[in-house]
This record gives sequence, structure tokens and C-alpha cells, in this order.
Amino acid sequence: MQDTIVIGHKNPDTDSICSAIAYAQLKSQLAPDTSFVAGRCGQLNKQTRYILERFGVAAPRFLRDVHPRVRDALQEEAVWAHCNTPIFQVMRNIDEKRIRITPIVDDHGIFNGVVSILEVAEFFLEKDTVHHPNFLIRPENFPAVLPGTFHREGELEEFPARIFAAAMPSERAVERFERMQSDDILLITGKRRDILEYAIRKQFPAIILTGIEGPDDLDIDFSSYRGWVYISQWDTAETLRRCTLAVPCKSIMNRDVPVATPEMLFEEARDIVASSEHKGLPVLDEQRRLLGMVTRTNFLHRPQPRLVLMDHNELAQAVDGAENARIVEIVDHHRLGSLKTTHPIHVLAKPVGSTCTLVYQQYRFHGITPDPVTAGLLLCGILSDTVITKSPTTTVEDTDALEHLATLAGVDSQKLGLEIFSASDSLANAEPRAVVNGDLKIYSEFGVSVGIAQVEVVTLSEPAEIYLQLQAALDDLRSSRKLDWTMLLITDIIKEESILLTSAYPCGEQRLSYGRRDDHVYHLPGVLSRKKQLLPEILRILEECGNETLRK
Repeated sequence: MQDTIVIGHKNPDTDSICSAIAYAQLKSQLAPDTSFVAGRCGQLNKQTRYILERFGVAAPRFLRDVHPRVRDALQEEAVWAHCNTPIFQVMRNIDEKRIRITPIVDDHGIFNGVVSILEVAEFFLEKDTVHHPNFLIRPENFPAVLPGTFHREGELEEFPARIFAAAMPSERAVERFERMQSDDILLITGKRRDILEYAIRKQFPAIILTGIEGPDDLDIDFSSYRGWVYISQWDTAETLRRCTLAVPCKSIMNRDVPVATPEMLFEEARDIVASSEHKGLPVLDEQRRLLGMVTRTNFLHRPQPRLVLMDHNELAQAVDGAENARIVEIVDHHRLGSLKTTHPIHVLAKPVGSTCTLVYQQYRFHGITPDPVTAGLLLCGILSDTVITKSPTTTVEDTDALEHLATLAGVDSQKLGLEIFSASDSLANAEPRAVVNGDLKIYSEFGVSVGIAQVEVVTLSEPAEIYLQLQAALDDLRSSRKLDWTMLLITDIIKEESILLTSAYPCGEQRLSYGRRDDHVYHLPGVLSRKKQLLPEILRILEECGNETLRK
């Protein structure tokens, strides 16, 4: 069953993580035959880690990207063969199951090589047409290709030998044996006493007898013989034809073939298969155990991961690879971006203070009561995103949800709010690059790319050098992400005011309506919301800068 990943935006905050966990649980209850899994595409901040630990909830699965990989196309039920399996079985796979390539493993499932049509053809199209070829003989394989019984088991488990059918006068046969200058011979013969006595004396490693009516028909003394004796039910010609099919796979398998791992990118594996003469890739784990196969057929259709986007609706903020995934649902409380889908989808978007509010409303809509832990997560998501209801984005729907969820979770929402914000790092103890990347959202409007990060604190009384370090981190962010303008909104949730730090962008900075404190530092009294208060101001400025550029 394919997982549907319920996932928030890059640089996830508490609202995106808690809403993803709670919504995946709800969807799993509504559609028990479908697998919904909460995911994340970034590291958890300290506040979110504290919340998950407090309620005893595991972090969602980390996904660096959702690009399709070999594991998404893997044939887990691939047909394989043991290295000692007779090649007859591989040929049956080719004929009956239309399997062109068979991976070969040992007793521990470790991959050894492959046998395909190519290796089988090369085996039978022997280049040396003058001399008797040597074959690796494993007598225990005889019953798999030749109906019959063992009359005697030999000492050698396997051995190289030339196959010789003695259908000529015994004198001529002995002459041939002598000319071979080797006693490593698999002899196929009827009840030819002279030839058999010679083979016993020379200790040929194996003898296959044909034309024997039964045990009473075999009056040859094999007591001094140390080799194998097998009685075939078929005639000499058919026995000879079938004998080579008992050769074990390992003697003809190709060891030098490309392989894949489950984490290999789908496109990379597809290109390897396209250029490989075998047209198939064994898939191995780190110990080289066989996990399955991927063949050309598996690459006819590109796998599409299924995604439910939480707390965002723009590809710039989504997990890498989302552009080629199948987005099946969006639950969000932000402005709508330019996301396009190839199929109709369910979209739940409302101007409330938190995505967790929307998830709670879905629980109510479907008549399902969240358990105390889930209620606690939803409560924390709302408290975090509405800054304990102080943010101007807070609506009556958010406060109603907080009241009901606090009852279900058995906590005081105001005390819990102060608790989770106190768990956040102070700026003095935080790494500047982590701060500017922690809750970062990127917007592209009017030909300009802007990155806006936000961090909530309980005081803005930080030493001046802290702000200088953060501004340097903003400059690095702008350069590394190839953005035009970067900024950090530092919000004091107690005094309900913010400081805005920006990278250099003269056209935009000169239009900011906020009070300037220092170079690239602005005071924003009463501003707590990036989405509702800061972003509209930035979009206005970008539009004006764009119009000015056009006039020039």
C-alpha cells in the first residue's frame, strides 16, 4: 500500500508539525484502508521538540525530498535462483514466466550475480568446437533435469568434467579416453561392461546409466568405485542433451553487473537500465542481500508520491520533489499561491490563526473526538501560531478551538502557552544561521525573491552584537539561496512588538514605514504576525519597486 505523506513546509514550525501529526491520525481513522503518514522536511525547533517530548509523541518521519526512488518501483517478489540451482530452472523461468534476468544468491541471500538469456546463449554457443568443453558438474542436480534414481552417491559434491557418451565400440571409447589425458569424465552409457569396468578402474567422478530395466538388471560391481552412479529413465541421446542443463547457475552467471540500492534515484536507475545489456537491476541492501529487481517495465511509469500539504500551498515552501508528486489535499491558513495540480483536489483554506484550528474543526465535522494527546498537540499548534492569542491573526474560531482542546487535554491553555514559549532558545544561546533558517518562508513576487524568517522571544533586550551576528547570517542566507532580500522578524510575545532585521536592499528599505533604529534594523510596535502584518507591507513595497523599474 502506497503511503500518503501528510507534511508541512520547509523549516517547520510547531503549527505545521502538530497539524500534520493530528491530521494524519484523523485521515487514518476516516480511511483505514489507506496509509497516511506524518512527515517533516526540516529539523524541529526547540519549542516543537519540547512539545513532542512533553506529550510523548515521536517526531514525524524526516523526508529530505520526495523524489521517486528505486524502492518505489521495486519488485519485492522477484524470481531468484540459488547459485547451485541447475540452469534448467533459469531456462524454465525464461520460457514459462518470460523472465529475462534471474538474480543468483547464496545460502544467506547474498547476491552473487545474474543469469539471463545472454549467459544462457553464450553457454550453449560454445566457441571451442574442436575440443570437449569442461562443465561444472553437481550430481545432486541430476534429478531436477533427468527422471531417475541414484544407485550410488560419490565423494565429490561437485567437480569439473567433460561429458562423454559411450555409444561406440568399447575399444574406440577407451582410445578416446586415453587421448583425453584426463580422468575427469562424466560418462553416459548403457550397460557396457568393458567401458564401465574401465571407468570404475579410472575412478571417473560420475557415471549416468541408460537403458537399465531395474535393480536386478544392474549386475556391475561398484564396490570399489568412489564416484556417483545415476540411473536415467531416458535414452542416451536425451540424457546427453539434458545433462548439461544440470550445470549449476554459478558456473555461467555474470558477476560484473550494475546493481541498485533502494535509495537510488528513480531517474538514475532508469538510465542505468537503459544502457545495460541485461535491462534489469538487482536491488541490494547494505550487506548485499537481494531485496528485489527493477526492470525496464518498472520504469514505464514514474512513481508519484501522494502528498497532503499542511500549513502551506506554495511549491517554494514545499518539500523538494513536490512539483512531481501527486498533491491530493491542502489544509492551510495562508494566502493562496500559484500552485497548480493535474487532478481535482480537496482544499481547506480559511483565514484563521492556525492550521491546527482547521484540523480540530475537521475532527468536529466528522464527529471524532481527539484523544488527550492529540488535543494537546493541536492546542500547542494554535498557541504557538497565534502567540497565545495575541497575534492579530487570531479569530473567534481559534479561541473556541483553544477552549475545547484545553478541556480535552486537561490543561490550562495560558499556562501551557507560556510554558512552550519559555522552552524556546534565547537569541544569545542560539546559532545565528539556525535562527534565520528555522522558520523561513520564501516569497517570489513582482520579479523579486524575498525570504522572511520569524522567531518569537520573551525579551528584545539583547546585546547589539547579537543583532550584528544575525544580520551577517541574513547576508549569507541571501547569497546561498540566491534571494534578493532577506529579513528576520524578532517578536516579543510579552510586550507585543517586534524588531525587523534586513539584508541590504535600498529600493525596499527606503519604503519601509517602520521606525529605523540602526542600519537595517527597524522597530515594529504592535506587529506580531508575519503573515497578516509584515507580508502585506513587503508585497506593497515590492510592487512599488517593480513599477519604478518599469518606469525607468
